[in-house]
Amino acid sequence: MMQQRDTALTTTPAAKDAGADQVLPARRRAKLARLADQLIAGIAVLVLWQIAAQIGTNKRWISSPIDVAARAWDMALDGTLQMHTWQTLQEALLGLFLGLLLGTVIGLALGYWRRLSDALDPVIMGLYSLPRVSLAPLFIIWLGIGIAAKVALVVSLVAFVALYNVREGLKSIDGELVDAFRSMNASRAAMLRYVIAPSLVPWLLTATRICIGMALIGAVVGEMIGASRGLGWYVSHATNVYDITGSITALFILGILAMILNALLGLFEARVLSWRKDTRIAQI
Repeated sequence: MMQQRDTALTTTPAAKDAGADQVLPARRRAKLARLADQLIAGIAVLVLWQIAAQIGTNKRWISSPIDVAARAWDMALDGTLQMHTWQTLQEALLGLFLGLLLGTVIGLALGYWRRLSDALDPVIMGLYSLPRVSLAPLFIIWLGIGIAAKVALVVSLVAFVALYNVREGLKSIDGELVDAFRSMNASRAAMLRYVIAPSLVPWLLTATRICIGMALIGAVVGEMIGASRGLGWYVSHATNVYDITGSITALFILGILAMILNALLGLFEARVLSWRKDTRIAQI
């Protein structure tokens, strides 16, 4: 019996290493399979789009992926693609950062002070329910047609999502863990670093994922109402002259931007939350 126990003890580390060696290739295969599925799905969408464009008799109402690619190439050659894309991207990213920062600060304040949260909850919900599209002209009147108005519009979209996520994240913190830190007379800094911050990271990443698309939408809406450049301005200009290919090209570039930003966030999330297990309710 003792010999069997010693054998088990000596083989346990090797078994763990073998298990780890098997898990890593399995994860790589899963990632490659996911990328392959996404590539196939993207190609299928483009093929169906091309077929729909070929079937359509009037190209004034629909464009094809080939025409969109040709227009994007021409815009890249003359520099207009880079100019409009960079304008929209900087508006969206700056508004996204400021909105997440503002929403996080307010969310932390409301999460700490329950009475303040209860008092301001109807006001916050009322402001959140306002259609931001109707606020865009006001931002342009107040701040002009420059970048400030678009950034303010993006902030107004993003801040509320971050606020609600941070506030709910504070509510979800394990009370027993907080009591344990308090029993050890932990400082506020230690509580923030070891309890609050790790608990809020998943909520903030989820808010960021949601707000990427909202930031691009806010920038585009602001540009469509009052701007001299940007992808939103290009969509509005192309639509006004019945340039369907130009309008769809700008929208396609917006979709590409959203996918790139989401992929970068996914890489960051995988690194930051590498400790979290992938728990799925069902596998099909």
